[in-house]
Amino acid sequence: MARTQRRAAREAATRAKRRHAPAACDPDREDEDLAAQLRTMGLYAADTRGDGNCLFRALSDQLYGDPQYHAELRSATCDQLEKNPNLYAGFIDASSLDAYVRHMRTLGTYGGHLELSAFAHATLKPIRIVQPGLVYVVACDDNSASARAARSRRERARAKALAHAARRAPSAPLECVGPLHIAYHSWEHYSSLRRLEGPHTGHPCIPEDEDEDEEAECLVHRSVPGHSARTVRMLLRRLGDWEAVVEELLRRDAERDARTSSASSSPLSSASSLSSDSSTRPARRTRQRRPQRDRASDSPHTPELRQLTI
Repeated sequence: MARTQRRAAREAATRAKRRHAPAACDPDREDEDLAAQLRTMGLYAADTRGDGNCLFRALSDQLYGDPQYHAELRSATCDQLEKNPNLYAGFIDASSLDAYVRHMRTLGTYGGHLELSAFAHATLKPIRIVQPGLVYVVACDDNSASARAARSRRERARAKALAHAARRAPSAPLECVGPLHIAYHSWEHYSSLRRLEGPHTGHPCIPEDEDEDEEAECLVHRSVPGHSARTVRMLLRRLGDWEAVVEELLRRDAERDARTSSASSSPLSSASSLSSDSSTRPARRTRQRRPQRDRASDSPHTPELRQLTI
């Protein structure tokens, strides 16, 4: 029996036991444990409709800030499976892939790890999944230099689109910056995760960790000095990437300088203004390279973290 068939048989047996046999564990208690774990991470599981589309609803809420695009994401995920059969050979036999994908395209069909992997690959988004005592990451590429470069380019494009949307309403939903975060419940349900402090609608804006958030602030302040911490933090939450924040602040500075220059009443005052401006600002702003950090934590509240790849 192929590995996929064995896995499917195990999952079917598990579902049958949960439906027809006395429960070996209390789902309510497990949900309480998960909620407590999420609180230590500053997160909570948002209400996500359990209609067979919960995985794609959760991913839609993470990517677009709204669960309503679940059907589009299901279709894109199935396209990824259909176009790359060799990539998913370890999950399902190539001979049965067509039938599997046809079934998965049907709304209400439950998705699982295969769909998570395909979605991560299609969007170049790592997905962090939290369940009691465990956080595992579904990787979006092979972490090669070329893959990292492609992921970085796509994230920068997302950040620029978000920055542009702040000045003009977008005509289509915009994708977030950063990894996606969802929860898996023992009763075969997925939920989107959000920060306890908000936002509770729109893009969840979950930072990877506090240390990285502080590091990003420092990099922005060193690259573009003279801006308030509140402004920098607000832009980091909205744009997600410190380099995108630097570009946005440089744009704002250039617009301000242009207004100041055009408002000057005489060449002398303009020269004086420019001289004063150049004396208080660095002659050249440079971006700082992000230092590598060990993200391991010694906190007893931090669940085990695993990286899963195909």
